[in-house]
Amino acid sequence: MKLPEYVKRLGQGRWDPPAALIYGGEVLGVEEAASAIAKAVEEGGAVRTCRTGKEFDIDLFGEELSQRSLFAERRLFILDGLAPSADVMLELVEKAEGDPDLFLLVRQKGDVDKRLRWYKRISSKGAVFGFDAVKEREMPERIRERARLLGLQMSIEAAQALASRVGSDLITARNELEKLSLFVGGKKTIGLADVEDVVGRSRDTIFYEITEGIARRDRARALADLKDLLRQGVAAGAILSLLGREIRFLLQARWVLEEKPGIARSLGSYPTFSTHFRDQFPDPVKDTFGAGRGNLLRQHPYVVFLRLRQASRFRDEELLELLSAFSAADRAVKTGAGSPETVLFATLGGASPPAEGRLV
Repeated sequence: MKLPEYVKRLGQGRWDPPAALIYGGEVLGVEEAASAIAKAVEEGGAVRTCRTGKEFDIDLFGEELSQRSLFAERRLFILDGLAPSADVMLELVEKAEGDPDLFLLVRQKGDVDKRLRWYKRISSKGAVFGFDAVKEREMPERIRERARLLGLQMSIEAAQALASRVGSDLITARNELEKLSLFVGGKKTIGLADVEDVVGRSRDTIFYEITEGIARRDRARALADLKDLLRQGVAAGAILSLLGREIRFLLQARWVLEEKPGIARSLGSYPTFSTHFRDQFPDPVKDTFGAGRGNLLRQHPYVVFLRLRQASRFRDEELLELLSAFSAADRAVKTGAGSPETVLFATLGGASPPAEGRLV
């Protein structure tokens, strides 16, 4: 049974089944599902009682059940987190099954052991809804879905920028979207400039802009973005490491452009590219550079789109020179050969000279 159908049934007073487990690493999904179920049960006249798993005492719970209210016979019991032992959990589930006036809601922010008897019991006799943790590459689309729930249209650039700021934290993303909703007012559309005005530029955006400055031979732009990173408190070593990652992404993008020449024709617009990428890049191709975070093809499609367009303005030799320069700078910082900021500015200034030539 799907969650909306179950909530509708509960709202009609049909406690069938009368126990529910909501769990998973996506905390926002767990919270919203549990809230929807609790609201539906309470609308039927049930009185709420809530305990945390750590403080739960099954004997005291039994005493509470024996003391019926004169005004509300039906009860909603919410257990926030699992009880200390699997035996206690099993006893709790069994009590819920044996009491027609009790609804049990277990809310667990994290995974559960599906081998345990209590889980098997509640999954066979009750309703179970799991919410897997969101992967970072899924966040832009999830953010756009949340924006639509607020009646807002959000560009992919804006969603990617917000995702870079919040990581895989949907709760923070929701909070930032609520701020953005107030900021744009009646406009009902959120663009990249709106996100940067309200949330600030993300570090990923700034690193991309630095490589844009290098690609355009715009030293002033690259150095201004570097200053922005330093103002955010990003350490020199981390900046060099992440700049190296950007260059490796561009080298991977160059390989894709050479080995998959058809993709260049799709780079005119993101919708065209995303369709081509989905249809022409199966998982084995996406795993060309491994399964980790250093694989460009396993990033969000919009990140891939931007790096492919950017890579077309570089030659392989230039990128290899840049990677070598950043690696040398990283060694200089680690060995104390110079002030970290001085090394950073000198290296980046040399990497983004005017168009007549590079200094790396």
